[in-house]
Parts: sequence; structure tokens; C-alpha cells
Amino acid sequence: MTPDQEPVRLQYWPPSHAVDAPDHWPDSYEFNSVEDAVAFAMTQSPANREVAWLRTPDGDILKPPQIRRLWELRQDH
Repeated sequence: MTPDQEPVRLQYWPPSHAVDAPDHWPDSYEFNSVEDAVAFAMTQSPANREVAWLRTPDGDILKPPQIRRLWELRQDH
């Protein structure tokens, strides 16, 4: 990752929480690529059955169905 490149951030929210809520985002796991963050989200078991949300370097927010689809596409190759 270059110094001017933002990391991919993976965070976990309780299932009842909306990503658009005004609360601050919880602490994140940072990755160099979306692929690495997706792999972590799909292979790790978060505490309390929380839901993964991923923020890309471009500021896009990927919700669980999108993360799952990226994982499925990766598995197909």
C-alpha cells in the first residue's frame, strides 16, 4: 500500500445496527485489498454474531450480501 492509498476497512456491527446510523464506526481491521478483507470476513467468526461491513478506499460501503457475492466470485475461479 502506498502512503497516499487508504486502507480497506472491515468493521463489525451488531445485526440490529444500520450502517447509515449517525454513530461512529467501530474499530476496524485494515487490509491492503478488498480481496483480503473479503477473505477475512468470510473465514473468521466475529464475536456476538456481528455483521461485517466493508469500506473501500474509494469510500464505498459493501454490505454483507455484497461481501458474500465477492467471496462466491472468488471461489468460482
